[in-house]
Amino acid sequence: MEVADVYKFFSFFFWALFTFCSHFFAKQYFSRTSTSHVTENVIFLTSLQVGCGAVLYVVMKLRNMHSKSLIMDYKTILLGACHSYGMMMTNSSMANTTASLTHLIKMSEPFYTTILMAIMGKINFNWKILLIMSIIITTAIGSEPMSDAQSSIVGILFALASNLCYSLRNIGTKYFFPEDSSDSKTTLAGFAAISFGGLLSLVPVWILSFIFGFNNYSIFTNETPELLIISSLSHALYNIISLTIILSFFNPVQHSLLNVGKRTSIVLVFYIFSQRPFTVFNLVSAIICLVVSIVGVKVMTAKKESDSNNKSVEISWKYSILGILILLLTLGSISWTASSYTKEPSSKSTTRKAMPTIITPPGKQNWLQCIDDIQENIMSRLSDHLTNPALLNHPTHLLLIDPAYGGNVGDNLIAYGELVLMERMGFLNHTECHIIQSQGLSKWCNNFTHVPDGGLAWWHGGGNWGDLWDRKALTLRRMRSFIQLVKKGKTVIGMPQSFHYQNKVNQTGDASDWMEAIAAEYSAAESKAKMVLTWRQNESYDQAAALYPLLDNRLVPDVAFMIGPIEETFTWSLKKEQAELIFLLRNDKESRHMGKRNVDKLRAIIDSNNETKGLSFEMVDWWDRGRFFDKTVDEPGPELKYKVLDEGKFDYQHMFKSSIAMFTGGKVLITDRLHSSILAFLMHKPHVYVDQMYGKIRKTREVAFDVSEKCGDREEMKFDEAENIEEAVVKAARILRDKKYWTD
Repeated sequence: MEVADVYKFFSFFFWALFTFCSHFFAKQYFSRTSTSHVTENVIFLTSLQVGCGAVLYVVMKLRNMHSKSLIMDYKTILLGACHSYGMMMTNSSMANTTASLTHLIKMSEPFYTTILMAIMGKINFNWKILLIMSIIITTAIGSEPMSDAQSSIVGILFALASNLCYSLRNIGTKYFFPEDSSDSKTTLAGFAAISFGGLLSLVPVWILSFIFGFNNYSIFTNETPELLIISSLSHALYNIISLTIILSFFNPVQHSLLNVGKRTSIVLVFYIFSQRPFTVFNLVSAIICLVVSIVGVKVMTAKKESDSNNKSVEISWKYSILGILILLLTLGSISWTASSYTKEPSSKSTTRKAMPTIITPPGKQNWLQCIDDIQENIMSRLSDHLTNPALLNHPTHLLLIDPAYGGNVGDNLIAYGELVLMERMGFLNHTECHIIQSQGLSKWCNNFTHVPDGGLAWWHGGGNWGDLWDRKALTLRRMRSFIQLVKKGKTVIGMPQSFHYQNKVNQTGDASDWMEAIAAEYSAAESKAKMVLTWRQNESYDQAAALYPLLDNRLVPDVAFMIGPIEETFTWSLKKEQAELIFLLRNDKESRHMGKRNVDKLRAIIDSNNETKGLSFEMVDWWDRGRFFDKTVDEPGPELKYKVLDEGKFDYQHMFKSSIAMFTGGKVLITDRLHSSILAFLMHKPHVYVDQMYGKIRKTREVAFDVSEKCGDREEMKFDEAENIEEAVVKAARILRDKKYWTD
């Protein structure tokens, strides 16, 4: 291999490496930010990416570099616009679909380049272009899982638009300015000038975004600053290599041919190391797309350019193949490390923690997708209000009424889920007031006279609608508050509840009185526009829709599902050994199994069956977390998909750490508490639930799991249900022996 070949090889290698880093971390950024602010996220990231090159331009200017390449004329601004808007379209595509699909669609860029160069007379036009391009686009779409096809259409259109922008940029960079002239743009100074021109071209986008209300730049959340910086710097570096090295060696068609080779490696890595399942059909479509792209461009570049003076650099395919193989290993290592890294378990742990695997097992893939689908469903079912600019941009902060701050972790999880929902939808500032559950950590709500007018108010969700618990303090107080808050110009949303009245006279009487009070103040259209009740069970929704026709009733999964996924870890655990079973059983009037909530009785149940005899166990409730929690461990709380920025006065991290520590006390959880079953699901911890008095657990989980086919397999979700404790113990014992539950 000659020195020149080594130089070309490493140029190609680092070109692909930085391209992958830019797009991989950009996709990670989009995945961690609010789905309701895609426009703002795309504009912000694009501006940072272009800004890196623009900073270089300013530095060169300040150093009195009088290169003609730094001159800002109309050609440079046009090239900059193609550069920045191509970048914006690529980012928009990745924000709306997968990075792999974006790159597969961008395989058609060589044909845009070929058509444009044929129009310019640089090469001879070949009618096969249309056929080849059709095959590539069709197979690229086929490479995507069908479940995502509809949501990917927008991403496809953006990717196609970016192809046109980048083709125009590359051709303009190569031919607008002769390479032997002093104002050539295939230099570092030329790249800097194009970047600065591109930044200027984005000014109208920023102005329009503010005019049309896209001004919620909630960017720096969780890990996003690092993701933004890595993506932006990598983007600048790969474009420097692309424009100053690759494009100086090759003509635009050959440059696009190398782009295909580069994207081949990137697409394969995205497929192999992503956590998204794909079928044989998807894989075959992807391979066909890649092969047709490479062969097609090879055919199209077989004819020499019309200008015989332009030398075509010969591409050594053996070096390209070698480069792709090395790239697969390098990029795969980056992807694996970045996406699979987790903390090592505490030295206290006696259970071996599975090492990250290169390909996530299908069951875990479906579990992760199930959580994502539930969360998207929650946000979409309330999106008409939560994305309303009049509410989102209102100067009055969102009011959260009576969040639960007691020792019941289930109520705490609901409250944290509500915070996650509001912040993911762009409500980064909120206030709170206390009715009965906030333990004095919030101001008294009273009659809300001290609360500013307008904006949005949320009532804390849960299981307190009816007469099972304090009807007057909870249900009737809540009913009155809706009218009080709407009079102050607020839109009021009750977070997902369970509906349960034991006394049917109270049920109909409360509903009748409430509807009369609302009808005296508002028309049905007015009250439905301002008052929203959400229900987490089908039965609750049906009853409420019939009893409260003047309100907008909706079926929405329990908001605690907004929290996950959560990793099970021994970091904060005092227990050095796990019991085989851990019973988390309630001790109140909702329980159907109170008579068996006793250590001796549970031992008798376990030992009465040869299949379960001798199994070790713990018996707990939420208030027993202190027996398992090591307070001396100075480690931050669990890594969450979205960590709330403003957690208020309640110590949510203590709640999370102590709950996870208690859950590690046993291998399989048996519970009759709804939110202990939800927390176990979010941790992917094997569990069996036995229901409480009115079937709340099964009915609530059904509404959540029905939103996605990915939630349908109980073994993959790692749970089962039982009618009683005896049956639950048998099913838990079978889970302990079933390897499918322990493959993660």
